[in-house]
Amino acid sequence: AAYIMTKERVGSLIVKSNAEPEGLITESDIIRKVVSKDLRASEVTIGEIMTKNLITIEPERELNEAARLMARNNIRRLPVVKDGSLVGILTSTDVMAVSPELTEILVESARFEENTTAYTEEERPLPGVCEICGTFAEYLEEYDGKYVCEECKEELEGE
Repeated sequence: AAYIMTKERVGSLIVKSNAEPEGLITESDIIRKVVSKDLRASEVTIGEIMTKNLITIEPERELNEAARLMARNNIRRLPVVKDGSLVGILTSTDVMAVSPELTEILVESARFEENTTAYTEEERPLPGVCEICGTFAEYLEEYDGKYVCEECKEELEGE
């Protein structure tokens, strides 16, 4: 799985049985369940570490509904399924890139991720679209009630 993720430059893989999604494995799963436990990857199966019982959404559903579902269930990747078959994966980055107003919904999800020990809720980096300049940034910060990129924040602080 790690080899495929590296080769394809993706952070997760959907595990399918025929066309139906059966599970999800992420870089984080590999780090937390294999690397951090000093296990040999060749001795661990994907089925042992993948997330099972996937939460999915149909392609006809609205984007704000998907964002709420992701936030409510603390997930960053949402498989899109039609008639039992996987047709795509919606990520929190996708949602924020096309709909900045939904960033607030996903911020709540980001605040409850497992690895929050390195950051306080106010410091946690968040990718998305800057509400000032409209460009996508890997790290948004809240400034005066808006989520802004580093450059816009510096400009606002300089005023």
